[in-house]
Amino acid sequence: MADELTPLSEREMEILRLVATGATNQQIAQELVISTNTVKVHLRNIYAKLEVASRTEATMVAVRRGWVQVPRPTGQGEEEAVEERQSTLPPPALPRWERWPPISTARRIALVVALLLALASLILPAAIQGRSNGAGKDPFGAVFPTEAVSSSITRWRTRAHMPTPRTNLAVVACDGLVYAIGGVSNDGVTGKVEVYDPRYDTWTSRRSKPTAVGFISAAVVGGKIYVPGGIDDRVEPQKVLEVYDPVQDAWEARASLPEPVGAYGLAVLEDRLYLFGGRGREGYVASVYRYDPEADRWEALQPMAQPRGFVGAAAIQDRIYVVGGYDNVSELNTCAAYAPATNTWVPCAPMAMRRGGLAVVAVRNHLFALGGGMAGYLAFNERYDPNLDTWNRIETPVTRQWHGLGAAFVSPYIYAIGGRSEVNLSVNEAYQALFVVPVPAWP
Repeated sequence: MADELTPLSEREMEILRLVATGATNQQIAQELVISTNTVKVHLRNIYAKLEVASRTEATMVAVRRGWVQVPRPTGQGEEEAVEERQSTLPPPALPRWERWPPISTARRIALVVALLLALASLILPAAIQGRSNGAGKDPFGAVFPTEAVSSSITRWRTRAHMPTPRTNLAVVACDGLVYAIGGVSNDGVTGKVEVYDPRYDTWTSRRSKPTAVGFISAAVVGGKIYVPGGIDDRVEPQKVLEVYDPVQDAWEARASLPEPVGAYGLAVLEDRLYLFGGRGREGYVASVYRYDPEADRWEALQPMAQPRGFVGAAAIQDRIYVVGGYDNVSELNTCAAYAPATNTWVPCAPMAMRRGGLAVVAVRNHLFALGGGMAGYLAFNERYDPNLDTWNRIETPVTRQWHGLGAAFVSPYIYAIGGRSEVNLSVNEAYQALFVVPVPAWP
């Protein structure tokens, strides 16, 4: 956190002090005679200015800077401490709302109108999304005319854009760098490899992938990057497996896939690759394959419940979560966990929104589902807690539509790169998924 923070306004300081007391948004609204939506707006501004992401972190900043006084423990007994504090306190004042003059009829009407507008702003995006999540065109080569809208979000930070705008690319982190591989650019399918260094916020180019393909994913095992399959410029699925060595800046071919496929999901667990579904030559497939890099061998596993592509996949502990996708009819919000030890599937809670062409990243014991919206309205991203089997909404820097993006985690940020939203994107948006919060200790 920077030493110099943006100063808080008088109202924001007032709200921060109430937050430090443990007051809820509704209680703060009652105390200050404002709407809860206004409280939320002020809180977002406070978080941004203090460079934090929660009430607890904001309170800690306030305590550390002396804006809020927290009583320290003393050696006296509890009853004596209470009596001493009460003897020094002034007589209790009336609640603020009892000291204010009565609200006029005109002002009551204005408050009701403001409340209705606030409710409409919350309900409308969900209603639009609900109407839009139906059938969509085949995503290969299709154009979905939707405007990309960016917004200023507390946890998101815009970083240096990728040099080549593209969608349906592979994005993966290796040794602290983020690799953007292949995809569909404005000039067609490409094999370009561009590397982002978060330390310096810069991009460099590396040796291109020998087989130019889009609709791919990548995974790292033993310091090497594995990129299976994909779809070429003739819209033909491929079965090639190409492996990149970042140290040598060189590519090599390994054992081909059992079948040509693109637009699949890919994850790594215990140094083995797991490939889920995708688009084959005859349509979408439910196939699941495991690749052993040491043996250079693929094997078939228990398939998914339904054929689909454009899924997201990531491993948490001993399971791989396969999320969302597209089945040639509509986008999906499904979630299922694959257990390699037993070669079985277990259902998990569905996402709030149908998402095809999403990116899924695991950070610690949480799953982040970013983007989607091939035919639906993208209003938010989601985070999954496997222990509670629940999804929670989180902000998105691009709304309405954002599919075909890639994402990778380099602590403490998730980097969401590229994709499509009316046009091919070069965006590089960083989401702070982890925070290091200092815990103050009394001397």
